[in-house]
Amino acid sequence: MRINEQQLASDLLYSLGQDRQSIDQLQEQISSGKVVNSPSDDPTLNQRLMLIQNQIDQNGAYSDNAQYAQSFLSMQESALTSSVTTLTNIKTMMLSAANDSNPQDQTSYGTQLGQYINQLLDLANTKFGNKYIFGGTQTTDQPFFMNSGGTSVSANPNGISGSLKVDVGFQISEQYNVTGQEAFNGGQMFNDLINIENKLNSGTAPTQADITTVDNYLNSMISTNAKAGAMANRIQLIQSQLSSQTQSLQSTMSNLGDTDVAGAVIKLQQQQTTLNAALQTGAQIIKLSLANYL
Repeated sequence: MRINEQQLASDLLYSLGQDRQSIDQLQEQISSGKVVNSPSDDPTLNQRLMLIQNQIDQNGAYSDNAQYAQSFLSMQESALTSSVTTLTNIKTMMLSAANDSNPQDQTSYGTQLGQYINQLLDLANTKFGNKYIFGGTQTTDQPFFMNSGGTSVSANPNGISGSLKVDVGFQISEQYNVTGQEAFNGGQMFNDLINIENKLNSGTAPTQADITTVDNYLNSMISTNAKAGAMANRIQLIQSQLSSQTQSLQSTMSNLGDTDVAGAVIKLQQQQTTLNAALQTGAQIIKLSLANYL
């Protein structure tokens, strides 16, 4: 069967076009550093890389959530630690007051206790950004209020309970708060301390029952602080796992999608050599074809 000149030219042009396309693709891979620069380069690999990138993006969002929760809990731990210190000072002061028989000294202790109560109230109303950290789910409402006469403290009527949760993985959420109900006994702690303050201001020394009341609140505050610390440790572990997983995914994506520049350069040189040879062969074929017409 005779192959006409038109078929030869068509085959030559197709081959040259394929070689040119391969060279262009290799040059783009070297320039961009990526094996896939458009979906058509490798549809299967492109889909796989997109799935990996999507997981990396999700991990980034989960990590941001975990970082926020970690910061929130850090603020709570700081406030709770300061509250433990204040309650410890109150207990120490009351032990001194219990051993002091001078009524005038008791009023001084009462004044000091009033200052400690104000410190605790400030800590109970601590904010993280624009959110009250001990308000439970009612983060925009102040948790605790002292009346104008300073004789009692009330809690937010809308509540100071409820768990704050954040997504840190697929269908995985973690609590990141302790509530005002847990930390400050729903506000009852303040009113019990105010009753002791009134007793001291009247010149009466605190009783063992008063000291036990403070001791119980101190132990409860220590336990609440430990709970916040455990939550923070849990979220920190999740952050570490997310970071490790992301690094692994990025490594996989790099192995699959990054150009082996040295190998690509060698392939490019080989492809250019092939193209030059094809051009030379094509030139000879064209000459012969023209000779047939002479």
